[in-house]
Amino acid sequence: MGLDEDQEVDSKNVTIASEARFRFVHLTDTHIMAGGRWRPRAGGFEFDTEESLRRVVEAVRALDPAPAFAILGGDLASPDLLHRDRPLTSQEYEPSYRLLAEILARLPCPARFLVGNHDDRVAFNRVLRAAAPTANAPHYYGFDYQAYHFVALDSQEPGQAGGFLDPAQLEWLHLDLARHRGRPTVVFVHHHPWALGLEWIDTMTLRNGEQLMSMLHEHTQVRWVICGHVHLDQAVQRGRLTMLTTPSTCVQLSKVSQAAKVLPGPPAFRVVDVSGEELATRVLHLRADGSAEL
Repeated sequence: MGLDEDQEVDSKNVTIASEARFRFVHLTDTHIMAGGRWRPRAGGFEFDTEESLRRVVEAVRALDPAPAFAILGGDLASPDLLHRDRPLTSQEYEPSYRLLAEILARLPCPARFLVGNHDDRVAFNRVLRAAAPTANAPHYYGFDYQAYHFVALDSQEPGQAGGFLDPAQLEWLHLDLARHRGRPTVVFVHHHPWALGLEWIDTMTLRNGEQLMSMLHEHTQVRWVICGHVHLDQAVQRGRLTMLTTPSTCVQLSKVSQAAKVLPGPPAFRVVDVSGEELATRVLHLRADGSAEL
């Protein structure tokens, strides 16, 4: 395809993008643990992550208009938090993923998944990703909706709280973005690539986050990166790129404490409304009665 044809295709995509109208939701850090409640080390309380996710799903069902899809941003299942004394087998993770699937079945839209540092890739692939090419295959991919392109990355570095994108995934990302350069693009990754200014959380960033963001700067159709992992609502903007973090559907972390401090909710999720080439977003927190508020 020649340069003129490239420009013509880009012009058509921009025109189509201007007509885009849809909504999606970002739910993250669900930490489902079948058979128990989470007792955070830095919290002094226990929390039912299953019950909180069920409440969030009901809040998503009440949205009008309904979302076109839901992105589950990683740390989907965490039975390891019930058994800190020993590593769990993939088989021991499977009941938590099956419970997650049962809860999410009530969503009014399809769900797409990322993996986080607490996830077990083998169990995840067995239960939620039947088409995985191998038992331990990483999970990164792109998809389109209306005129938009979306990319989901796999930042899990096994055995580490922080994250990493390996060279093969970065090469795939570069090629994927080049193929979709005429489409507005949103990137999802579990770990935050830019520091938040909170000392203990920023020891668990995406290790090669600057490399990722430098690559995204080269692809002008990318303007938004949406993350989980940090259990709080934050926005960082540098130049054209905005990084958003979404609170958890269960416990939250302090936005001001430089030491570890875990709070008992409230459960929350992010709503993103697309209108043409602009995104409007807000975080909804659940009240005790199950309703949602800004």
